[in-house]
Amino acid sequence: MKKLFALCSMAMIAVFAFAATESTVEASEKTETKVLHEFKDFSHWSIQVNGGFSQFDGDANQRLDQILSSSHLLWTVGLDVEYSFNPAWGLIANFQYIPYHGHTGSTKYGKNYFKGNMYAPSLMLSMNLLNLFGQYRSNAAWNWYINAGVGMVFYDVKNTPEGDNSAAEATPQDLDNGKSISIPLGTQVEYNINDYLAVGLSGYYRLHNKDNFEGQDYTKGTMNDGVFYVTASLRVKLAPNAKEGGHMRNISMMEYRKMRTGESNMEARLDSLEKRVKVLEDTVANNILPRLDELEKQHATTPDEDGDGVPDFRDRQPNTPKGAFVNYWGEGIPQEALEPSCCDDVKKVFAAMGVDPTVDYNMSVYFGFDKAALNAKAKKNIEAAVKKLNENPEMKVELRGYCDFPGSNDYNLKLSEKRVNIVKEALVKAGIAEERIAVQPQGALANPPKAELKNRRCDFFFY
Repeated sequence: MKKLFALCSMAMIAVFAFAATESTVEASEKTETKVLHEFKDFSHWSIQVNGGFSQFDGDANQRLDQILSSSHLLWTVGLDVEYSFNPAWGLIANFQYIPYHGHTGSTKYGKNYFKGNMYAPSLMLSMNLLNLFGQYRSNAAWNWYINAGVGMVFYDVKNTPEGDNSAAEATPQDLDNGKSISIPLGTQVEYNINDYLAVGLSGYYRLHNKDNFEGQDYTKGTMNDGVFYVTASLRVKLAPNAKEGGHMRNISMMEYRKMRTGESNMEARLDSLEKRVKVLEDTVANNILPRLDELEKQHATTPDEDGDGVPDFRDRQPNTPKGAFVNYWGEGIPQEALEPSCCDDVKKVFAAMGVDPTVDYNMSVYFGFDKAALNAKAKKNIEAAVKKLNENPEMKVELRGYCDFPGSNDYNLKLSEKRVNIVKEALVKAGIAEERIAVQPQGALANPPKAELKNRRCDFFFY
């Protein structure tokens, strides 16, 4: 009776611990998931087969100095179907076949050899101690379970006399349909080989509320007959990858909590974001910023106080008139240097700078950035060109169009073509014969490479 009371007490404590743990976990999850809403679905079912050795613990012949029963060591096999609620708790439906043999000897029954079979279905609650008390372990490769429950055992037994039993007071009973309540209590160590399979080693003791498993009632009303067995097992976890969270028996309590609350997804996103930020920082620091600094130094156009298109940091003459022709250093070009009478050496210098002394740049047509439209100033310059052509009917004109440096060569060539054609159309519309007009789109001005108005123009070359 003491054994039964102890086992029932342990079962009640386990049930209360399970309920308390579940309520705490659920409350924590509800609090966190109100914000994250990242519940995962899991696989729960598994099947286990076991086989090993068993020994009957009853009223078999036994010396006073013996620790274990003197009944025979036999084999046993069993089948478990388990539903894992979470990584710490599960419910097992177990069926165990346990044969048992032994010898008895008493004044009442004489000497006999008994041989029986137990068929034991039961339900057990399974508690994973490593997950329950190891809340922060990183994986669940190894697990240690305590299993306890209640069930029935159906048994039969036959007795064979051994020796002279003529003085015996009673004859042992052969039972064919014995029934008893069974209380299994055991422990199991299990290793997850992979997502699908696990191997384990377990030890169990089963206590019964009958004392006649030998076919002999020695102490009627007590519960002394039991059986213990040690088995090796192979578990198959069903559909371990069918659900987003995997199988319950493959994850630790910490992994389970992270998946249920969405913490694992958040950590993965943070890790990915951290890596992307690191790559971005490296790219910006080692590639983009140095190039931007260099571009700023080479192509900076502001501040430009005098508006000559040369930034102040390299402008040697910061007070030249706006729109004046200057060189790369912002130095004004003398007017006489632009006259046709200028010497050849000076002409070559200005030609290298994109300046032609034979062109009247005050008559040139200037365009907005990436534009090919005529403004009021452009139309006025075209009128001056028309007047010059009308004064000399033998004179012809060549239109040369330019762009500043941004954009590809093909794009700038097409843009300069649009600019000379729109000027040509304006000349033809003003009465200048089309055969007197030649067009030469030049594309981008490469020297100096500046994005300014003087490079976005159409020049008139009269001949």
